Amino acid sequence: MFTGLNEAICQQAWDVIQPSIREAAESGFINGFRGALAVVSLDKPDGKPMFVATLGEEPANYPEWAVAKARLAYRTRTDTTSLRNDVAHLYRPGDIKWPGGIWRDGLAVGFSGVEGEYDVMIAEWFVSAVKAICRIAFYGPEGEGEQPTPYLGREQ
Repeated sequence: MFTGLNEAICQQAWDVIQPSIREAAESGFINGFRGALAVVSLDKPDGKPMFVATLGEEPANYPEWAVAKARLAYRTRTDTTSLRNDVAHLYRPGDIKWPGGIWRDGLAVGFSGVEGEYDVMIAEWFVSAVKAICRIAFYGPEGEGEQPTPYLGREQ
């Protein structure tokens, strides 16, 4: 029964995009098969992230940087590339300075590990996969039509 975004959906989306990241690295398009992705919990954006995943050789700071990028995108409701270029006045002390955080349709996602603009690309891939998985789940055989009430996840 679909009840909204959760860790399992994030894991599925991550699994879907990893082969593309590997191919991009093996072809030399990006500078390596490494990095971390983080999704901020919208209920507790400063708390534990909803999802964090890593790949390849993992320097200890990639997950930290991915979370920082996602939290910055969440706080400003702005992609970190646009933040740098268009609204740099929104930065605050302690904010991460690199691109790789995006705010898309209520999702705050960060990726860190390759070139900054490709960090953004990977975060975009992830959001696109999440949105598609959620749409299919919502409308699928066990989706909203199968919900016993007008409210997702309610039995009564």
